[in-house]
Amino acid sequence: MFKKPYQTKAQSALRVSACRHLVQETKDTYPQTADQTPGPMPGKLQSAKFVSHVGDKGEIIYSESNEPLWFRAEVPGATSSLLVPTVYTLWQFPALLPVLWTWAPVVEKLIGGADLMVPGLVVPEHGLPDLKRGQLVAICCPGSLAAQAVGVLTVDTREIQRVAGAKGKAVLVAHTYRDHMWEAGSKAELPEIPLGAGSAEAPVPAEPADETPALEALRLEEDSSEPQSQPAPAVTAAEMDALLLATLKQVMATVLDQRHATPLLPLGASALYSTYMLANAPARGAELDIKKSSYKKLAKFLKAAEKQGLLGLKDIRGEPHVKSLNWQHAELSGYQPYTVKSAAPAAKPASAPQSGPAPAARISVTELLKPPQALRPLFDLVGGEPATGYFTRQQARGVLESYIKQQALVDPQAPRNVRLDHHL
Repeated sequence: MFKKPYQTKAQSALRVSACRHLVQETKDTYPQTADQTPGPMPGKLQSAKFVSHVGDKGEIIYSESNEPLWFRAEVPGATSSLLVPTVYTLWQFPALLPVLWTWAPVVEKLIGGADLMVPGLVVPEHGLPDLKRGQLVAICCPGSLAAQAVGVLTVDTREIQRVAGAKGKAVLVAHTYRDHMWEAGSKAELPEIPLGAGSAEAPVPAEPADETPALEALRLEEDSSEPQSQPAPAVTAAEMDALLLATLKQVMATVLDQRHATPLLPLGASALYSTYMLANAPARGAELDIKKSSYKKLAKFLKAAEKQGLLGLKDIRGEPHVKSLNWQHAELSGYQPYTVKSAAPAAKPASAPQSGPAPAARISVTELLKPPQALRPLFDLVGGEPATGYFTRQQARGVLESYIKQQALVDPQAPRNVRLDHHL
């Protein structure tokens, strides 16, 4: 719900009667905290209406220090409006919600906007707690009761345990650590909360014995023929900085060269990293991970690359975008590409004997577009239609840009605007 920026109206102080009502509501909803002083709902509060990026409306309740403590909204998976604690409140009162467990790599996916899948759950030795569909839960990692996400169960936990190999969504995530709700507060880092601080029981293992099932449902692509490799040695922040810079140069020299990249610009920072840089890291060495660098955040790395003259940035709707790439940079002159991890292995001679099962083929999915009947005249005027009648996104954009140039539709007074004609 808060993975992208949301809009809020001005805060206003709640009346004493409204504060008392909220205090009583939390005691009724969360009776395990009724005797705690101070309770999870302070006496002096501020509130503000909000609208999420998808149009969901609700109310945020703040402390006197402007910390978001609760929000009330119709969260996904719930049948009615709920009063939901934020991670700031759950860190102070870890026993507020029942806890489900998952591994840290899965939490990173949740922070990125994914929901918690059934294969991502860590089941304690005594089994999952008896929880019902539509119930609010906190999501933690084994070893600490510090909540990293809050969401609503989509299925009874008994059903999850009854069906062996169950799949699908287990929790629809409404709020996470490091989302925009968290950023609206003090931006406190994840605390260490010992297991004795709450009533929830943690799974026995503190580290995943095998996290493959947990991540399997969240991975978009996996090469089943790739052999299991030994864990890469730890790298320093300086080494990761150098690896990031080398990968960016590789992408600029081989994938996003001047001919292929121009139709894609401006390119979102996250798309550059996830689609191009991760797929073009060196075949040997450490895995590319922005969080292990000194930059910690992708925006900081790209700003450093901009200072070196490799690229230009601009901000679009709160996200940095690459507006230009400097292929004439001195460090790209005579650049020698390296072997990337995604490169296909060399073919074996025909006489080489095969051992074991044949490797699984990788499926490649390409999104194609077909112009509707109303736009056919525009595409016919420009020409160059593929034999299949379908366009890639880059080809369709190229047709549109060519048409705008042919018809001189760019507004001379405002070059960023286009005058619409009867085709557009």
